[in-house]
Amino acid sequence: MSFQDNKFPILLGVVTVVVTGGLVFWSMKSGGKYEAAKEDYDSAKSKIDSVMRRPIKPTDENLRAKKKAVEEYGEAVSKLQSAFDSRRQPTLENIEPSAYTDALIAARKRVLAEFEKANAEVPDAFFLGHGKFSDAPPLKKNTGVLNFELGAFEELLVNLAQAGPTKLNNVYWPGMPEMPEDAAIVAHPLEISFTGPESSLRKFLSSLDDSDKYYYAVRTMRVRNERDTAPNAKDARFQSAEPATPAGGGADDPFGAGGFVFPEDDDADDEGGDDAAEEPADDSAEEEETAPEPAPEPEDSGDSSEDLKQVLGTEDVQVFLRIDVLQFLEPRELP
Repeated sequence: MSFQDNKFPILLGVVTVVVTGGLVFWSMKSGGKYEAAKEDYDSAKSKIDSVMRRPIKPTDENLRAKKKAVEEYGEAVSKLQSAFDSRRQPTLENIEPSAYTDALIAARKRVLAEFEKANAEVPDAFFLGHGKFSDAPPLKKNTGVLNFELGAFEELLVNLAQAGPTKLNNVYWPGMPEMPEDAAIVAHPLEISFTGPESSLRKFLSSLDDSDKYYYAVRTMRVRNERDTAPNAKDARFQSAEPATPAGGGADDPFGAGGFVFPEDDDADDEGGDDAAEEPADDSAEEEETAPEPAPEPEDSGDSSEDLKQVLGTEDVQVFLRIDVLQFLEPRELP
């Protein structure tokens, strides 16, 4: 067999040997780089893990600053807790259900009397939010909480009546609050909606921080104008003033006192000659002829503020408020 007869197999074998050798060389070289990279990674990871396991020790300066910050925080919390001591009622003693019912009826009468003084409407079935107990008395175990709420709700509604609303729309009590074991405060919510001038809302909100016994927090407030559209000029009803008739002149006299007399007109009257000049003048008559009578002051057309109110709008606002009465429990010792 000659080379010419086996040319293709020989060339194929040579190419195969060369390619195989190249692949073996490349794999050996790449494997060495991978092993080197893996060793570097394992070494760095070992150092990081060793550092992370070590406890971090602050410097003396940082340690003193940390202790001072913790002490100041504890003092601030203690002052805040003592600030509510006057309103703190950690334990609420239960009373007889009949006694609570009598207290509810008496509180209702007092609140209704205040709304009658303000000429404000109230709902027909109005029991300060505790209407469900007007027919059936509550359980004795709940009378302590209910009696606490009754006092706070009465104070709220009396303040609202004294603020001067037009109408008390609704009073809604969501029910008995949850009493968590480790809580510092317990919220007793009440929802109130009323209609009245904007001033009644301001006065009522200002009265919330005047209580010495209860602490109120406004959680939700919605204010809506009773009128949906803005007032315009057509809403105004201005009073028209009658035109005053000027003294000494006609109705069309622009000066209101018979017109001005210019100096040239006086000279023209004196051109009659010396005889006219020598004629003795009557001082009193001259004063009556030349001195114009004072124009009357214009009549008052009415209170302009009342006219402006008709333009700016005097409609009431509709107010919804969710107010929490906060019961402060015994303060917990700081760790």
